[in-house]
Amino acid sequence: MKYVIFILLPFSMLSQNITGKVYDSETTVKGMKVFNLSNQNGTYTDNEGNFTIKATIGDTLSFHSIFHDKKIIKLTKFHFNDIIVIELSKTVNKLNEVLIQSDTKQKAFNQAKTEATINEQISNDIKSNPHLYGSSSKYGLDIVRVIGLIGKLLKKKNKKNSNVIPISHKSLDSLFSNSSFFNNELLSENLDIPKNYKNLFFDYCETKNLNEELLKNKNEMILLDSLITYSRSFLEIIEASKKK
Repeated sequence: MKYVIFILLPFSMLSQNITGKVYDSETTVKGMKVFNLSNQNGTYTDNEGNFTIKATIGDTLSFHSIFHDKKIIKLTKFHFNDIIVIELSKTVNKLNEVLIQSDTKQKAFNQAKTEATINEQISNDIKSNPHLYGSSSKYGLDIVRVIGLIGKLLKKKNKKNSNVIPISHKSLDSLFSNSSFFNNELLSENLDIPKNYKNLFFDYCETKNLNEELLKNKNEMILLDSLITYSRSFLEIIEASKKK
């Protein structure tokens, strides 16, 4: 009887490809993760915001991006009739408004103190070891020592559980060499890391003791969020070092 019921199921209930296009208020959205929560399959939108994913009527699709509000839709027969269009709301403007309103409080939250401490440490190190800062490195100036010094300070302040395996420079290099999402284009266009600073940025990220668990596909949005944060602080350090 079970086999008879299965045979009688309509073809529309079987897994098939569904295609769509993702927009926000400004343009199409590329690199957006589209995840089928029902069958645990995932994909990404291409440069034009298009995607194709296997799905069945009744499946639930989730659209992830740190720059947009999360959106979840449940598929009906209607969605399989044509290309579905997904419109997302951007979160960037909302975040900026919050930062403007609480700007004074955030500055008071140890940010200025931390920067002053790091600058003082760098200045003292330059005074104590001027010979180490007299020549330029392959990056155009001796930023390597500055990054190294900051890395030591951060490691002292951020001692991690011994059971946590941190992401190494080698792991990041392998990720950006083999992943379709974490690639050189994302590094240069989205994180604003110049090509000749790539390895130095990986060295800097290694000092942050990021959990190796973030390399798993299910955690890639969390990893991207961390890399965006660290790329900003990294570029600030580079600019500050150039002015010295």
